[in-house]
Amino acid sequence: MIKWILLLCSFQLNAAICWPDWQQFKNGYIEQGRVIDRSDARLISTSEGQSYGLFFALVANDPDAFASILSWTEDKLAQEDLTARLPAWLWGKKEEGIYSVIDNNTASDSDLWIAYTLAEAGRLWNNYYYQSLGFLLASRILREETRRWNGNEIILLPGMVGFEGEDGSYRLNPSYVPLQLLQRMQVLYPQYPWGAVYQSSFQMLIDTMPKGFSPDWVLAKNGGYYPDKQTVGSFNAIRTYLWAGMLNDELEDKAVLIKKMSPMITAVSRLNAPPLTVNTQTGHYTQEGGEGFSAAILPLLVSAKRTKLASFQAKRAQNVFQRGSDKSYYDNVLALFGLGWFEQRYRFGVTGELLPNWTDTCSE
Repeated sequence: MIKWILLLCSFQLNAAICWPDWQQFKNGYIEQGRVIDRSDARLISTSEGQSYGLFFALVANDPDAFASILSWTEDKLAQEDLTARLPAWLWGKKEEGIYSVIDNNTASDSDLWIAYTLAEAGRLWNNYYYQSLGFLLASRILREETRRWNGNEIILLPGMVGFEGEDGSYRLNPSYVPLQLLQRMQVLYPQYPWGAVYQSSFQMLIDTMPKGFSPDWVLAKNGGYYPDKQTVGSFNAIRTYLWAGMLNDELEDKAVLIKKMSPMITAVSRLNAPPLTVNTQTGHYTQEGGEGFSAAILPLLVSAKRTKLASFQAKRAQNVFQRGSDKSYYDNVLALFGLGWFEQRYRFGVTGELLPNWTDTCSE
């Protein structure tokens, strides 16, 4: 559907940004619009990977890559119609040897990134269709992936199904709620309760870090937030620090989060790297995380004015791009987010809007 509508829609075609890391990511992980995670034997693609690919293409001012990624996402993950359904979260090689959707459930963080990036692409490239599609996806997220909870609060579930307990509890993921995206939704669609989603998400982030470390998963029940069965903060949680660090400095909520996360900054200083895993209830950590973790922590360190520590982590993070691409999808994603922000290729504005740096263009 998209490929036909795009023929009827005009958008601003600008010179591609000289972002070597993005070009390397495209060459290593994207084939005809499909973002591939080769660390899985099934050669999977996820709605997460597609959403991140869209965001990076927008930051790079790469409308051709953007259109290709969006088209594949709609065709393969949304049964050829993103106006009618949210994308399935997992696609890849099945036991029969065919490639198709493996799990039809959704992933709300990916859906949120897709909706946000479409809205911002529509604004930045003057494309009304992208804006309209972003609005439709945002509306569907509210209808299908949120629940009213604890009175007037609204929480974002990780997906449409599988996260509601029989006891009335909900299993949530703090890394699924980048506040700048929720803030932007609130501004773009004030007639919808995105403000309530923002407030509940911010409170969850604060309440689930008793020792200053964010967990991968939490439980919401009886009006409060409690540790999941596994109290670990690791591969999911590293994104929570990333999103917080990239918030606009003028936001009061950012200062609150940075202060709350100061034990993580101390841990990075002691280990010379972010910890791989943390017991979020005790604050205990040992093993250092990989270079992708170093990239993800950069915005937090910069925001906390730990300049020297940030510079060291940035040099460590660059090693991500010096390795082979087959097994490093997630590290590359974290590196594009963290190093891209560190290199000032983009920022988020006071209302959550994307502020790309499109001045460094490639010569023909």
